[in-house]
Amino acid sequence: MNSIRLFCPNLAVGTSTVSEDEAHHAAVVLRARDGAAVTLFDGAGGEAAGTIVHISKRGLRVEVARVDQRPFDAAYRITLAVAMGKAHRQGYLIEKCTELGVAEIWPIYAERSVARPRASAVGKWTRRAVEAAKQSRSAWVPTIAPPQEFGVSLQRAKEFDACCVTDVDASLPPFSSFLAKQAIGGRLLVWGGPEGGWSESERQAASGAGAIRARLATTVLRTETAAVAVCAAAALTVQAESCSPNEQK
Repeated sequence: MNSIRLFCPNLAVGTSTVSEDEAHHAAVVLRARDGAAVTLFDGAGGEAAGTIVHISKRGLRVEVARVDQRPFDAAYRITLAVAMGKAHRQGYLIEKCTELGVAEIWPIYAERSVARPRASAVGKWTRRAVEAAKQSRSAWVPTIAPPQEFGVSLQRAKEFDACCVTDVDASLPPFSSFLAKQAIGGRLLVWGGPEGGWSESERQAASGAGAIRARLATTVLRTETAAVAVCAAAALTVQAESCSPNEQK
């Protein structure tokens, strides 16, 4: 496998050009040269082995003979609607959920949200997601939406095969039982609440939209920990599906 991996959203057969940031990283950090082998990916499953035909700090062109389409990394296409925590923990959430194969991230504003990030944060989060995809050798980069009110996200519940609200109530069924009832490949919308918890009116609104409530753990998790737990559950399902009986422990 090539050690040089670059993001190229306009990936196509022929000559593909990467962004100035990616070119600078390849030329200065990775010390790539003309003729070097690289792997390009477009963030939507497209991936291609290619050869650098021109490189400088401001530009890089790669000759591509074939573009392959990789399957989605996780068993379910999870859209994570999450009330972001404080700024210094937001990047961790984006990075780890990307590594674990989240399809989309919707930052939401809940009644008890600690932080209310602006739409301008989407660019920074997307760059963090691209870097995480490069590091984890995924061909997929999650779509990150501008922050929206919780009620707005509820209005889109019918676009998905199933919806779930994660909560701290110990009497709720585990999130794993919700996943077990879903078809592999299903589009799932999962809400993660703020560290102050959901209000009763938000719980009622989610139930009215058809969402199932479930718990992630017997302890109270930080927002970013809960988000990672949701994505890890889907990633582990992939492992279970792909392992032979002799490989499973």
